[in-house]
Amino acid sequence: MTRPDKIDGLSGDDFAAYYWLKADLVAFCRAHNLPTSGSKQLLTERIRHYLDTGNAPKPARKRTKKGNMPDTFTPETIIGTGWRCNQALRAFFEQEIGASFHFNQFMRDFIKQEGVGQSLQMAIDGWRQSKAAPKGASEIAPQFEHNRHFRAYFAAHPAATRQDAINAWNEKKAQRKDN
Repeated sequence: MTRPDKIDGLSGDDFAAYYWLKADLVAFCRAHNLPTSGSKQLLTERIRHYLDTGNAPKPARKRTKKGNMPDTFTPETIIGTGWRCNQALRAFFEQEIGASFHFNQFMRDFIKQEGVGQSLQMAIDGWRQSKAAPKGASEIAPQFEHNRHFRAYFAAHPAATRQDAINAWNEKKAQRKDN
């Protein structure tokens, strides 16, 4: 069975069985006066609840207070609880690492959880190690279905072209996930 053109009229399970663009999810939320903010996963959960119950889900918990981040950073600065990957921290890392710096998955996890209580120098060292790791060594988070598909497709079909992968993706997203 191919993916329906619209979400209206589907059960929560049928809705969740297909791939939807975030734009589709936001449009559905707007049309049904549901909050449009949040990740694709959060929007999917919100819509699924609405389809199953006919009611908007109760609001999620309020954002926690931002961590007490200092105004300036040095390599010896200790990462605190509740820190966020913000522009001030990006500027520090770009100064220390160079213009090639970006918040990759390692750095986001390190700043938000794993590196609490450790120095920014340890974050820099870990970022450099993560960049030196072989391509494809890191796991792609579940919300990035498109990227996961391409990595798996090229691993299974090394001689394939980008267009082959795109065609396979278009076919895959049109089908139920359980097929």
